[in-house]
Amino acid sequence: MEDEQRANLERVSREDHEAKSALWAAKADYYPEKLVELGLKSIDRFVQYHPNPSRLMKMGITFGHRDLESVADAMANNKPWAVVSGLNPSGPLHFGHKQVFDELLWLQQQGADVYIPITNDESYVVDKAKSLGESRKIAYEQVIPSIIAMGFSSEKTHIFVDSDYPDIYNLAMDVSKHLSLNRVFGVFGFGQDEEGENPGTVFYRGAVQIAQILLPQLEEFGGPKPTLIPVGVDQYPYILLARDIARKKGLIPPSAIFTKFTHGLDGQGKMSSSRPASTISLTDEPKSAQRRIRGAYTGGSVLASFQKEHGGVPGVCPIYTLRTYHFEEDNRVWDQCSNGEILCGQCKGAATEDVVKYLTDHQEKLVDARKRIDEFILKTPIKSILK
Repeated sequence: MEDEQRANLERVSREDHEAKSALWAAKADYYPEKLVELGLKSIDRFVQYHPNPSRLMKMGITFGHRDLESVADAMANNKPWAVVSGLNPSGPLHFGHKQVFDELLWLQQQGADVYIPITNDESYVVDKAKSLGESRKIAYEQVIPSIIAMGFSSEKTHIFVDSDYPDIYNLAMDVSKHLSLNRVFGVFGFGQDEEGENPGTVFYRGAVQIAQILLPQLEEFGGPKPTLIPVGVDQYPYILLARDIARKKGLIPPSAIFTKFTHGLDGQGKMSSSRPASTISLTDEPKSAQRRIRGAYTGGSVLASFQKEHGGVPGVCPIYTLRTYHFEEDNRVWDQCSNGEILCGQCKGAATEDVVKYLTDHQEKLVDARKRIDEFILKTPIKSILK
């Protein structure tokens, strides 16, 4: 009976390994193919020549760019440049957000002024929040303190909550003069009769977000300058539209860097607040994070002996991405997993140790961060577009 049970477990392990390997084979070329499809450049040359590239760049997690040369020139010659990265306040920050902010922090350390729009208007318009007030509360009580606790400089960080910075809508109105509905529908895939679509969504995505991207180039913030937007490849249409509007307004077309997504713990795609089981929030109790890691999907096998012999499939494993995207300095975890040198229990243990340590430290810093919010809030009135 034991031999029969063993044989069954061997069969299940093999079938599972084959399925995960096939899944990875189907996904492995996604990002390289996107570089070609969208006409983007690899980040490799920048990594080669920069004296201290970011950890995410060295690891190939930030993998591509559009027009990074203009930013690199400003970086090398101590010229003004800016970074813009918006955030939708539908809940506390999680490790998928942390990955983006790790890169933003490195960019600030290279000289960038960092602008962070907190898009509570979007949260309301697309029904991620019941009201503007609710999304605003999340922004100030959960999102902004976590950003501050990550170590950003108050002198070079400019955060604004859209509903509290109405000047952004004046700029959006100015931007809208350079847009056509056909272009907005074409870029974002809207259909004029699409069920559930509303004018607020069209205006927000077509004008407000472009206004946020162009904001650092206004007269009030020093005028035209290279501006970098860190995004996922799915957001490339925003960059194309923003570059087009920038040219029409006599501004410098914004550049972009592209970063891979952190996998959700449930194995169902990227980490997302809309699937709580996929995330570890930066305000989670360490014990809660430990439970989620323990129950996470992996690229491993049912039988330890099978995994030792055949290895795991790190390409589909959220524990691999959690460790590598956030804590490791090289890609040794990939080799250890693929070669069967490390099993899922050991890998989850290492991830738990890193995550608990980070959460404990981050949450201690939140106490001071909540007292410093006003230092980071952008209050500069925009008058130049009213002339």
